[in-house]
Amino acid sequence: MSPSPLDLAQQKQQAEREALGRLKAAVMARLLEMKEMQPSEAERAHEALKGQCTDKRLPGDFKKQVLDRARTFECNANMRAATRAMEEAVDFALAERLKERSARLAMGRQWFAKACSLGANDEFRKATQRLIDTAMMTGGIYKPGQATRAKPADIAPRNTRFGKA
Repeated sequence: MSPSPLDLAQQKQQAEREALGRLKAAVMARLLEMKEMQPSEAERAHEALKGQCTDKRLPGDFKKQVLDRARTFECNANMRAATRAMEEAVDFALAERLKERSARLAMGRQWFAKACSLGANDEFRKATQRLIDTAMMTGGIYKPGQATRAKPADIAPRNTRFGKA
């Protein structure tokens, strides 16, 4: 006995629901992986999620929620990386390693700009700007034993006629 057209339609709908469920589960799994990713990986994952969300079967509110959370996770990854780079820049500046400081500042500024474009909050922006200023003003100013503009080298000849010379 062959199945009726009604049974075939119900089976087809059930298969479509299961396929949609699997697609949603795959999207959510990829989204949850983004929480601890590095910025470059998070950016690739965000682009992949955008590609997956073009599927017409996914509901609009689900797509919006997923893309908003993916954007937030990518922003958080950039914020973490920028903060870490800025703190390393300050450490390098304290150790008078100015080339490394400059390299870390450049990397940190890139991640900072990306985080700002993704919607970083004002508190993060201000804190990072303070870290940038701290790193820029630390190090490279005073080196013991070297003349500075404020205290030039004493190149005058010593006067030997004084008793305390």
